[in-house]
Formats: sequence, structure tokens, C-alpha cells
Amino acid sequence: MMKRATIKDIASMAGVSIGTVHLALNHKPGVGEATREKIIALAKEMDYHPNAVAASLKRKTLRIAACFPGVDEDNRFYYPQLWNGMRTYVNTLYDYKISCREFPYPENQKSGSTDDDRDLALRELTQLLEAGELDGLVIQGNSCPYESQQLRKYTDGGLALALVDTDILESGRLCCVAADYDSIGRTMAEQLLGRIPFCGSVLLCAGRKEYPSHRLIEKGFEDYMKENCHRNLVYKEHSNQIDEESYKNILDYINRPDVAGACCVSSRSSVMLGRALEESGRFKDLVAIGSDLFPENKEFLRKGTFQNLVQKNPYAQSFMATKFLMDYLLRDAIPDELFVVGSQMIFRSNMSLYEKNSLRFLE
Repeated sequence: MMKRATIKDIASMAGVSIGTVHLALNHKPGVGEATREKIIALAKEMDYHPNAVAASLKRKTLRIAACFPGVDEDNRFYYPQLWNGMRTYVNTLYDYKISCREFPYPENQKSGSTDDDRDLALRELTQLLEAGELDGLVIQGNSCPYESQQLRKYTDGGLALALVDTDILESGRLCCVAADYDSIGRTMAEQLLGRIPFCGSVLLCAGRKEYPSHRLIEKGFEDYMKENCHRNLVYKEHSNQIDEESYKNILDYINRPDVAGACCVSSRSSVMLGRALEESGRFKDLVAIGSDLFPENKEFLRKGTFQNLVQKNPYAQSFMATKFLMDYLLRDAIPDELFVVGSQMIFRSNMSLYEKNSLRFLE
């Protein structure tokens, strides 16, 4: 049976974005007349019909998958909220025929690894993707286990792809839902530098250079400093593993007498920073900002080890990415290609607002 034409197919044939196709087929402004006529002609030629909700109830079961890092060991700080956001939205779709598979993978591992025990889930997911047996996939972009060219192969084959956390433009994705990492870096810089002496040094636990989100937070921090003429010396510790070497590096920086403030871009570095502040006893003297919301960080904030936490809202990121994916598969609703979820600066006084997953801050 011939594959049903989609808006994405029309966009590819017309050489325009899926948003332009959506505007043209729904007779909305924002599209040139020549382009509109071309799109409508292609839709007729390709026998395109909107994928209405009623039709979706009668069709075969929609097969979707979610692929995020697992939540064991050092992944337990950030990633549970990604999984919970996706599951919460999927659970609202009980009226539809939907099969959702979950494929957790070990972070920092690309597909094709020879470690059978560790990449079993990825190998099974890859087999489904190669066979074209999935309609949609929600996957994390920051430590994505697939290269962009491989993802593009699947999206060209009809897979609807929604990214969380970090965009991969070359993947052919339907959309990406992420935090505004530049703003996060700027906000941390403003909060920190406004509370330390102009001559005080700063420790920035800057995470992995390979991770786009970490780089963007670091850049936002630096840009804020330049734009506001802050000349504080900044020490950078680039790691994202909880290990003895990384911890010792952070502790050594914290013990430097010139360091007056510290902040971090990731949950793992946040855990090590909090522990180093308490072991050194310098949490009484330093201004410190942690990253992400999880039990250990909440305790650091309650005790005053951290003065603030930055919440990137991973729950809302995956919730919205899953929603956009399903709206597209069920209704042909075209989302914005990039949707920014709001992040928040958490104080001890307002932490109660964040004790449960929340979608109140989306943009």
C-alpha cells in the first residue's frame, strides 16, 4: 500500500518549511500567492488528506517511542523529570490507539557500541527505526545517541521526530523544545556578580564542552560579564562526571582565598560543588548557585549551602515535545520548530512552588 502523503512530504517537494505548507493549505496569510498555488497543486497531485482525529481512531495503532538517558547512578538527578513529563502526556491519550515504547540508554554512548549489556535498548530501537516500524520518536538532543545524518535518514523515511533539550537542525526534526540556555547563563551571572566584591573570583563549573546546552550557558555567563563590564576572574572546571578527579578540582578551586562565588551548568557538577562547599566550610563565605531541582540540591538550598537553584524545567520540556509530536501525528497540527520553555531562579523562600512537577512556566 502506498504511504499516505503528509504535510512534511509536501514541504519537501515544494522546498519550503512545513509551517508554510500549513499556512497555505489552511488559507492563512503569510504565504505568497505563487507559493500557495504551488503547494495546493502538489497537495492534490500527492492525494493529501488531513489526518483528522476521527480517522486516527480507526487507523492502525500509532507507534511512538521515547529515548532519554536512563535514571540509574549519576543520571538520577536530571533525567527522571524528562521521563515523567513524557509519561504524563502519553497518559492523557487513553482514547487513542497508541503504543509507546521506552528506550533508556547510558549517557555519553553513541549507537553501535560493542558493549552488549549497555546498549541493548539502543540496538532494539535502531532495529525498529531501520525497519520503519515507528511513527514518532521523542529523543534528547544534548547527548543524543544518534548522529544527525542517521536521524535524517529516519525522518526522510517518514518518522516524526521531536527533540528535547537541544536542537539538531540537520536531523529533519518536526520540532525541538528546550530551555533558553543563554538566558540561564546571563541570569546566573547577574545573581552571582551582584552579590560578590568586584575583585572576587568566580568558579564556573562549566560541564562538558561537547554539550551544546553547557556551552550556551557558559557563553551567556561570559556575554553578561562583558556587556556589563564585570572584570572578575573566572575559573572554569570542565567536567560532567561525578568522580574523584573532578571533585578534587572543584574542591581545590573552592579553597582558593580569592574565590567569592561559584555556580554550575549541570546537575552533576552541582552535586560536587555542594559537597565541596560543605567539606571546605566555605559555604558560609561564598555565594553559590546550583543547577536543577532534585533531593540533594533541595537540601543544599535549605541549609544555605546554595543561595539559589536554576531550574531548567525538563518535565515541561518533554511534556510539550510529546504533546507537539502527538498533535502532529493525530491532527496534522504543525508546531513551532523551536519552542522555548521558561526556566526559573529558585530561592529557599519559594522552593515550595517547585516541590511537584509544574507546567505553569512555559515561556
